[in-house]
Amino acid sequence: MSSSTVFWPLEAIGQDIYYISRHSDPVISVKNCPRLIILCTWLGGATPHRIKKYLDGYSSLYPSSSILLITARFLEMVALPFSVLHTRLAPARNIVIQYVEAETERPSILWHIFSHGGCNSAIQMALSLHYQRSDIDLSKHVRLFVLDSCPGDASFENAYKAAAYSLPNAFPARIVGQTLLYPTIGIVTGLQNAGLMRSVKHLRAHLNDPAVLGTARRLYLYSKADQVVRWEDVEAHIVDARTQQGLQAEGVAFNGSPHCALVRDHSDVYWKTIASYWDDPEAWKSPAPKL
Repeated sequence: MSSSTVFWPLEAIGQDIYYISRHSDPVISVKNCPRLIILCTWLGGATPHRIKKYLDGYSSLYPSSSILLITARFLEMVALPFSVLHTRLAPARNIVIQYVEAETERPSILWHIFSHGGCNSAIQMALSLHYQRSDIDLSKHVRLFVLDSCPGDASFENAYKAAAYSLPNAFPARIVGQTLLYPTIGIVTGLQNAGLMRSVKHLRAHLNDPAVLGTARRLYLYSKADQVVRWEDVEAHIVDARTQQGLQAEGVAFNGSPHCALVRDHSDVYWKTIASYWDDPEAWKSPAPKL
């Protein structure tokens, strides 16, 4: 299957970057449809089949919205220079700039971020936008961030679990990966603690920094059964967003789903929750449900 059809009807516009432009239907636009939906996907298990569930879900929920998809790469998360990722993100960055420059009314971008791989892509996308166009203020253009199954913490144990989750399932690649993983994570953790390599600690800080992502509302969707990103770490980040930065942040906890599998197990409630927090200001005035 060619790269241009893996996520059909999205077309490949760069390395692991896909996009579809949709002309707004005047009738649907009245319903407050996002003009652009950005998805930054996770690492382990982010197969085209699983990602398509989100593309199809958003296409059904907001059929007139354009969609920009950015998939994550493991080396960009842990090792490669930011300049490499910023170069790869150029086609996606240009799309966002087009929407920002055409924006005439209130913020109309919905940005969905999955796990730490998605956090890294989104943060570097935002930083590269600032580097190229210092006049762009994301607070004026992004209406809602959806943080799905993130962020966790920077402990060795959780770093190991996250890395193991990202290993290929095929034998013998997984066996070899598991053998090398423990010492590798030990070295990486040491370098991160010494400040010589990016870490989840930095991701957590950037996500709550208005100078990076702006001040748009944050909706956290997470699972009490997630073994990769603990719900306690997600809720601590929500508290930090509110108390340290004064951001509007709400969390909706689901039960019984593994990492990045909420839409598989709770599809109806999942999409209704996103629609509610996008469309209804009253959703932000009442306690978030625990599911």
